[in-house]
Parts: sequence; C-alpha cells; structure tokens
Amino acid sequence: GHLYLKPGPHFSHKLIDPPIFLPHRRVDSSGSMEAFASMIYLALLGLFVVVSGTPSADFLRCAQTQGFGSYVVLPGTSQYTALIQDSWVSNAGWTPVAFFEAPSSNGIKAALKCARQVSVVVCPRSGGHSKMGGSLCNGIVLDLARMNRYQFAQGGTSVVLGAGLPQGELLYHTVKQGPLGKFPPVGECPPVGLPGFMLGGGLIEMDGRYGLGCDNLLQVQYVLANGSQVSASATQNTELFWASCGGGGGYFGVAFGITLRLRDRSPYDRNSYFRYDWGISRAAQVLRAYSSWTLSGGKISLKLKSDFNVIPPVIRAFGVCWEVDSANACEAALNATPVFKVPGRIKRLNQHTTSLLDALKFMSKSGNYGQKIPPPSFTNEVAFLDQLYGAASKSNSVRWANTVSKYNSLPSLTYYQNIVNYCASTGISKSP
Repeated sequence: GHLYLKPGPHFSHKLIDPPIFLPHRRVDSSGSMEAFASMIYLALLGLFVVVSGTPSADFLRCAQTQGFGSYVVLPGTSQYTALIQDSWVSNAGWTPVAFFEAPSSNGIKAALKCARQVSVVVCPRSGGHSKMGGSLCNGIVLDLARMNRYQFAQGGTSVVLGAGLPQGELLYHTVKQGPLGKFPPVGECPPVGLPGFMLGGGLIEMDGRYGLGCDNLLQVQYVLANGSQVSASATQNTELFWASCGGGGGYFGVAFGITLRLRDRSPYDRNSYFRYDWGISRAAQVLRAYSSWTLSGGKISLKLKSDFNVIPPVIRAFGVCWEVDSANACEAALNATPVFKVPGRIKRLNQHTTSLLDALKFMSKSGNYGQKIPPPSFTNEVAFLDQLYGAASKSNSVRWANTVSKYNSLPSLTYYQNIVNYCASTGISKSP
C-alpha cells in the first residue's frame, strides 16, 4: 500500500505536484529505525503543510514577490505582540493574519494586492486609537506609522502630512517649527492618528471658532481597493471628498496623505487651564447643569469625568478658558456657567499660560487621564512628547485594572440600575 498526502486547503499545489507517495512501513514492536525515520519525515511534512499553507505564510510569500516582504510581521514574534498591544483595544479577540508596516503608497498597493490574492480582509491603522477595536481585525492590519512625514506649504496656509503622523507630533512641529502664529485644528489627545480623526469628523477643543477637524480638510490621498491611487478634494473626486468629511475611516480606501488648513493661533496662546472637583454625591447635579449648558463660541473647553482613582471618589470638571489674560478672568467666566454654580466644588488648579501647547498638554494628560499635573513649560520636543505620551492608549487597560483592584468587590447590577433610574427620574437621561 501507499500513503497519499493531499495538499492542505491553503497549500500551493505547485509545491507538491505531482502528489507525494511514500512507501508504507508497518511499525512493529521492534520499532525499527527505518519506520521511525518515516514517521518523523511524515510529521515534519505535515508541519510544513500547516505552516506554509496558512494565510499568513501565503501573504508573506506574495509580499516578497512584490519586493515588500521585509515589512510583513507574522504571528509568533515579539514584534507582532507589540503591534497588537499598540492599539487602544488590544484584547478584543482579534488575531491578525499579519501586520504590514507600509513604507509608501506603493507598499499599500502591494499589501492590498496580496490580501486579495490570499482572500483576507484589510484594516488600515494610523494611530491605533479606535475605542471600538477598528484598529485590529482577523486579516491584514495595514499599519501606516512609517508614513509620518510632513511639509508646510509655501505661504504657511496648510500642511501636507502622511497618515502615520500622530496629531500630538503635528501640533508640536507646527507650533515650534512651522509658520509663525499658526496651528493645525486637531484634537488634544496626542497619540491619535490623523486619518481616523479627520475621516470621522474630528472633534477639536476649539470647534466653536474653526469648526470640526474635517471642516479644515483640503485634500485626501487614497489607495482604493482596486489598487488605484486618487486624490479627493473640493474640485477632484468631489463625492469621495464629501464622504471623507465624517464618513469614517477604512471604508472608501486607504487614506495615506492629508492636506490640512492651518489656522491663526494667537487667540489660543492666551489661556488658563483649570480643574475642579466635587464629591461624587454631587454627580447628578453637575451632570444636569452640564447637559443644560451650550458652549459659547469655543471660549471655554470643558469636560467631565468621574475619578475613582482617588478616595473618596470625585466628579471632576477640567478644561481651558481661551482668550483670557489671567486666571481670575477664567474664574469669572466659569462662575457664570451653570456647572460652576453647583455648590461644594473644590478648586484644584487654575493656571494661566501663554502657550497653546501647555494647555493641550494639560488637557491630554492631567485632565483626561487623571495623571499628575505636568510642569508648566518644556524646552524641547523630547520633553514635550514624554509628557504627552506618558498617557498613551495602551496604558488605559492597566490603569483601569489597577483602579478596580482597589475595591474588594465590584458593584452589583442593582447598583448600576439604581443609577440609571435616578438619572431618568431627574431628567438627566432616559432609561432604556
């Protein structure tokens, strides 16, 4: 008799054509060396079928033929694990076939071609900050971090940037090295990738004056699913450009380049950032006041959060007063808002600055993430990025785990239902 080894479902027939036939050997009680060698050979061949015939291996082989094999990161490596963790949601159960660290638009085209050939999905990733887990998938994660160049247009009216440049770095480079008195209208959280931010609409701290992030979008460069490269703007591929202003990332193609309008920075270099706390028992009153207040002209950026990292827990209001000349002027503006009329507030900080970057540094680290208040100034890019990226996305799960571990047990479902019922009864929200 003979043993016939069929090709695996993902195995290239060219590698084992014609089919392999091996002489059948009976393994008797003496366990002859010849029989043992045959068994080892079959085991190794079977392993070869599993490894070489997987979508991961097939994608790598295709990328190598396209000249981009060195940019593929496969499962089972430390680099693969690090790339998994470099996402806001790294434990959502996704197991990427591979990561492709695209160096250029031609690299993106090669990755899309190989993904089609292997029949796997592709998810582009610029900053990895999707809270819904959209930065990972059970296919090819097209990581754009290498494409992080930027160039200011002549006249200082705009900036052209690659998809891998996070908004924190763009802010720094523009304020420190770009056109005098200009800044890019982006958000305050530094690790966020700009394509996902802009294509999703882009909520920014100063949206009362300059609109949403996408209102300042001038052009988007795409590689489409068929491998073609196009530009979308108000005059080219206008429907695609319309869809790019809030339609979301990863739907219409891979956005690898963005042209963004720069804005006048002078109103925002006069600011005062603040933080106030109330005891958690005041949460309902603070929320009710906050929901009834409409931000006026972008003059105050205000956010709320509950902080259970401190004992007793607090409800916190933090943000920035824009276009003010002193901390006292900021205090007066806050006192006129419904939120700050809620009694029992504890003043933690009200710091006047003459730097937009200092205010955004506070918002991104001290405010959003509950970290210690950073020094009021910095002298170089390294210090700036160290301050900001100390609260990078991948540390959030660790921080929340540490918070939960402070308590002997988690609250019961009744506890949360009581909160929902109370909020509904006080008009803060409607119970589902």
